[in-house]
Amino acid sequence: MTKLLVGLIILAGLCFPFFVGGYYLKLTLLALLYAYLSSSWNIIGGYGGQMSFAHGIFFGIGAYTVALFSVYQVAPLVFAIPVGIVIVACVSFVVARVCFGYELSGIHFAVGTILLAEIARIMAINSSFLGRSQGLQIHVEASIWNLQFESYLPFYYIVFAMTVAIAAGTYWLQRSRLGFRLISLREQEQSAKALGINTTRTKQVAFVISAVLTAAGGAMHALVVGFVEPDFNLGLLLALTIVMGAVLGGRGTVLGPILGGILVQAVQELLVVAGGIVGTTSVSALAQVVYGLFFVFIILGFPRGIVGTLQRQHFDRQAVLGEPGKITPASL
Repeated sequence: MTKLLVGLIILAGLCFPFFVGGYYLKLTLLALLYAYLSSSWNIIGGYGGQMSFAHGIFFGIGAYTVALFSVYQVAPLVFAIPVGIVIVACVSFVVARVCFGYELSGIHFAVGTILLAEIARIMAINSSFLGRSQGLQIHVEASIWNLQFESYLPFYYIVFAMTVAIAAGTYWLQRSRLGFRLISLREQEQSAKALGINTTRTKQVAFVISAVLTAAGGAMHALVVGFVEPDFNLGLLLALTIVMGAVLGGRGTVLGPILGGILVQAVQELLVVAGGIVGTTSVSALAQVVYGLFFVFIILGFPRGIVGTLQRQHFDRQAVLGEPGKITPASL
């Protein structure tokens, strides 16, 4: 039954572009991209339990690499994504080596990553090479070689494939040795160490994987929107949006970050449309208040996220009915 449902969802995603116009296709594309980004963060933040706000840096590096290849004609954009991924792999390895080597965790790790993100943003604002606060515009001819297309349809299928792939990868992760190690250190790190798990190495590996996946998402976002600028691509708001998607949907689950990422983007767009219809500053400010209150109520109603809370209720019912054998540590 589950496989059939997954197959139907994938089929619906493949057929979706044939029933909507360009505007809604772009909105869906961006929603899937945020779902992908939340799932990328979920590897270290959900399964590893490390509240990282540095993913805006990795998103920005991926995006800026594409922009630099375009503006300075370094090479065709097809090479920009792997180059950005390599750069992020090196940067994230250094960050993970320093942070986890000094055993930063909890609020200390969160604050440290926030400071790193702010430093990166300030450096970009003051760098003429990176376009300062105006950012960089991506100007290339529309060709497959340069990863630019006349419509959003090819980008939609690329991002859709990325989202399906990361969902499948997360499903595999939570049943793998790495997944069990991440869950164990998330729940009780000292006990995991007592069992012989190298928690520092485990967090480093998960952090680099999560960062690299985020960089690919940043590169795709730059290709879709056609520009980069530091306040967005390296700003704290982007990192918070990525984290919010995973937390709302249910971090540490397969489908939670995907649902949460889509929900965040959908609510943002609805408020933008509502503010545009009325067209006043006061309504725009009120929309932000409504935006915040909406997610506060979601978190209060679903403390483990939407999918996480529903899963917990399902497992509790199984336990009451005398079927605890179906519950596994990876599914909690």
